[in-house]
Formats: sequence, structure tokens, C-alpha cells
Amino acid sequence: MDGEYWGKGIVTNALKAFLKRVTIRPLYARAAKDNIRSLKVLEKRFTIFGEDRGFSNARGEEVEEFVLILN
Repeated sequence: MDGEYWGKGIVTNALKAFLKRVTIRPLYARAAKDNIRSLKVLEKRFTIFGEDRGFSNARGEEVEEFVLILN
């Protein structure tokens, strides 16, 4: 099942629907620097604002992140 749904626009459409409901601006997002697929989706709407480190629950460790902003 890994990758079965990749490239079908599911996450992009979910983000569009989310942004219609959540109208707070500025809105911030974070993604691990090496998470290319998530960054690709986020950069369609958000702009990279800075860099930080944060704890990744999925990885169980601290990771380098990009911080993104939507005005």
C-alpha cells in the first residue's frame, strides 16, 4: 500500500479544502527538510519563511524543518 495513492492529488485537494475552512492568516506550517513530497504540496500555497528544529513523533527524534507561511 506504500505509495499506492501518491501522485493522485489527494493531499493537495485536502489542503485546498482545509484552507477554505481555516481562514486565519497568517497561517504557518512546518515540514521536515527531507520530506520532499510534503514540501512540494505546501509550497503550492505557502512560502518558506525560515528554518528550525522540531521533534518528529513519527521518527522519535528531532529533525531539521522548514517553517512556511501563508499570508
